[in-house]
Amino acid sequence: MNDSREMADPTDGLPTRLLVVDSHTIGEPTRIVIDPTWLAACDLGQGSIAMRRRVFRERFDALRRAIVADPRGTEAMVGVVVLPSSEPSCDMAAIYFNEVGYLDMCGHATIGLAVTLGHLGRIVAGTFRLETPAGIVTVTWHGGNDASFENVTPRRIARGLAIECADGRRVTGDISTAGLWFFLTSDHGESLLAKEIPRLTARAWSIRRALMSRGISGDAGQAIDHIVLLGKPESPKNNGRAFVLCPDGAFDRSPCGTATSALVASLYADGLLAAEKVWRQESILGGVYEASVRCEEGMVVPSVRGSAWITAESTLFFNNSDPYRAGLPHLK
Repeated sequence: MNDSREMADPTDGLPTRLLVVDSHTIGEPTRIVIDPTWLAACDLGQGSIAMRRRVFRERFDALRRAIVADPRGTEAMVGVVVLPSSEPSCDMAAIYFNEVGYLDMCGHATIGLAVTLGHLGRIVAGTFRLETPAGIVTVTWHGGNDASFENVTPRRIARGLAIECADGRRVTGDISTAGLWFFLTSDHGESLLAKEIPRLTARAWSIRRALMSRGISGDAGQAIDHIVLLGKPESPKNNGRAFVLCPDGAFDRSPCGTATSALVASLYADGLLAAEKVWRQESILGGVYEASVRCEEGMVVPSVRGSAWITAESTLFFNNSDPYRAGLPHLK
């Protein structure tokens, strides 16, 4: 029988089979590659995780889609490859990716990673430092299903930016980054109800297209590829609610950990949230992250806490005769 040591077709970089662990963080799926043989053989070099991600893209981009896209993956799934860190102060490093490309950081996947490593017995309850393409993230597994992370320092590069969409509707919002780039708006005019997800998706897409048509980007030309519609919470126990459109066109089932990081940093900067005060952010489905900020040497450090659950320990198969061996075409 073939095993993961075989590379069935070296031209596309796909193994015959691959061991993974799946989880979801308040509904948002994560798939962690744990196959020791493939990880040992992939050899991405010795540089930073950003440099090794470039090598991964060059050599294994077909594998990225094969892991997270239909028919093996699912909409909104984020994949993670865990590697040794090039940073002496870090315990490990992570490459994040989805159906359409690569992510510098992913909050829900980081929570899922911590719970997965705990589930596998690879860490004990406590804190570890994670090298990501966005920077160093401090992660804590609290035991069981609970984990948190202290993210890279967010930056807001535009406040109250007015955008007119193709349908003539105007919206104002902020452009911020916390490892990913966001347009956050509260005056979108929509009701943040789960039954309105198709309408909210269309509204968020119209905002994203308006940003693209005006050439509005991050300060180094990055796409503003996450649109965050903010509103009032459904539960009086919580402080806010968000609908988040992700780069692949799927909505975030969780409140989005990186978006929540950017939000609480902006609230703090605007005097609307005190340091160390917990902000409870709902997702469009009602799941909650607890977030706060602290200041360290003049820098704002956001923290986000949530829960993840293991859903499967699996072997993915990549058969040469499979017409969708590398995943279905991206249709959005």
